[in-house]
Amino acid sequence: MKKLLMSACVGLLTIGSMATWAQGTSDPDEIADVLERSKARGKLVACADPYDYPYSSQNTNPPGFDVEIMQEIARRGGMRLEMYWADTGTRGGTSRAFRNSIMRGRCDVFMGISDSGDDDQLMGKLTFTKPYLGLGYVLVVQGRAADKRSLQELKDANIKVGVSMSTPIDDYLFTHNIPRGLYLDNRRIMKAMAEGEVDAALVWATAVAVAKREFPDGRFGMVDGYVPPEGQRWNLKYVVRKQDESLIDFLNESISELLSNGRIKQIVESYGVPFYPPFSS
Repeated sequence: MKKLLMSACVGLLTIGSMATWAQGTSDPDEIADVLERSKARGKLVACADPYDYPYSSQNTNPPGFDVEIMQEIARRGGMRLEMYWADTGTRGGTSRAFRNSIMRGRCDVFMGISDSGDDDQLMGKLTFTKPYLGLGYVLVVQGRAADKRSLQELKDANIKVGVSMSTPIDDYLFTHNIPRGLYLDNRRIMKAMAEGEVDAALVWATAVAVAKREFPDGRFGMVDGYVPPEGQRWNLKYVVRKQDESLIDFLNESISELLSNGRIKQIVESYGVPFYPPFSS
């Protein structure tokens, strides 16, 4: 794993927090409260996957919407953002990434985690913040499916829908007798669309942003106004250590502010990803 120091210095605000710290103690490491310690150091350290564009990406510009949102949050607290990269794609997945990063104190918040309702992944020591973004499966069309706006319309026109095989979405299409084309993953589905092999697909919302980079001449596009139905959508949250209550409060307050002023929406849409406010169910 590698570290990447993100340059997001906030000048006067950081100096102000350092001055506040200097009046109380001589060593930031002696501060027990993680939020106050972070402010004294002038930096918020966050973990994310280095290979997860458009969420987060090491050594690229732009760095991913999760990184940019966290930069805004750190700036709001008078801090800069420092990244610790934790690969979730290795054996052991997210749980191993948690154990090797946030649970060892390498960072204080882990970004971009989808809350599937499975609290076992938190291992009794971690907890979620409030949600900051909703994401789900979106309908992508082109060619003879370009004027279709729903799965029912595609079914009525007998147009195959590309879908990742052996997934809950695959099962949904099969159960509802919707014609489908089976692929190994979202990336292969979008490649098939770019090559004209299929004219409709149901893919994870971020897959289109990735495909637009790989196939800039692709004619495919998301159906305007499409909202993933319940069961095909989840909320993204941050993961923090349970005992870091002041940091949890700070993150929750920041999420509310950035959702209210539209900043999260602005950042997410700049990556070609549809913005959905956190879903209530």
